[in-house]
Amino acid sequence: MAERDPRRRRESFDTVADLYARYRPGYPEAVVEDVAGSLAISAGSRVLEIGCGAGQLSVPLAERGAELLGVELGADLARVARRRLAPFPRAQVEVAAFETWPVPQEPFDAVVCANAFHWLDPDVRFVKAAAALRPGGSLGIVHPHHVRGDDPEFFQQTNRCYIKWGLGHDPEWLPPTAAEISPIYPEIVDCRDFHSVERHRIEAVRCFTTEAYIGMLRTDSLIIGMEPRDREGFLADLGDLIDRRYGGQVHWHQVYEVLVAVRR
Repeated sequence: MAERDPRRRRESFDTVADLYARYRPGYPEAVVEDVAGSLAISAGSRVLEIGCGAGQLSVPLAERGAELLGVELGADLARVARRRLAPFPRAQVEVAAFETWPVPQEPFDAVVCANAFHWLDPDVRFVKAAAALRPGGSLGIVHPHHVRGDDPEFFQQTNRCYIKWGLGHDPEWLPPTAAEISPIYPEIVDCRDFHSVERHRIEAVRCFTTEAYIGMLRTDSLIIGMEPRDREGFLADLGDLIDRRYGGQVHWHQVYEVLVAVRR
C-alpha cells in the first residue's frame, strides 16, 4: 500500500458522520455477496466488523442474519450505524480504536473490514484480527480502488482544481488502470496466523450527480482537513466544472478488491 498522505486523519470522518451516511454509497451487491459467500456468513454467524463507519456493509450483513459486532472509532459514526442497525437486535456497535479494544473471550466466525484496514496500525492489525477469530474462521478485507475509466479528460480537468487549491501538483495525473493495481496487503502471505489467501476483484461503475459527487468529497479525509474557505472554493469549482462540462453527472470506475484468508 502506498504511504498515506500525512494530511489525512482517520478521526476526521466522525466530524461528518451524517454526511458520510448520506453520501457514501453502499457496496455493490456483487461485493456483499462475495464477502458473505467467501466468509460463509449466514444466519447465526458471529461476525466482527472493524471500522464499521455508518454501517454501509454492516446492514447487508445483518440482513443475512449475522450476529454482528461493529467496532468504530468515531462516536457519531457509531450513533448513525446503531440507528441503521436498529431493526436487527443481534447487531451492536461499540466505540473504540480497534488497536486497544479488548478482544472478547468468545471468538468470531469471521472478521470483516471494509475500506478501513489501511488506517490500522500495521504492527497490530493482522495479529489482533487473528486473535479475534476461531481456528478456521476467516478474515475478509474489502478495498475499493478508483481506476481509470473511458474519460481521462475528466481527471485532467479536475486536476486543475486540485492543483489550484493545493491538493495536487501533477497536471498529468491519472488513476491507474485495473490492470495496473497492485494486490493489497501482500505481507499477509508471510503472516503465520493465516493461510489459504484468496483475492477477488469486482469491477463497478458508480454514477454521481453533481450534488452526490460533491457530497461524497465532503467525506474525504483530505478535503475535511482543508481550511473552510479553501474547501468551499475547491468544491464550488468542481461543482461548476461538472455542471458545465459533464451535464451534472459523472461516472466513477472502481475495482473492489476482496482479500480472504483463513485463521490457522
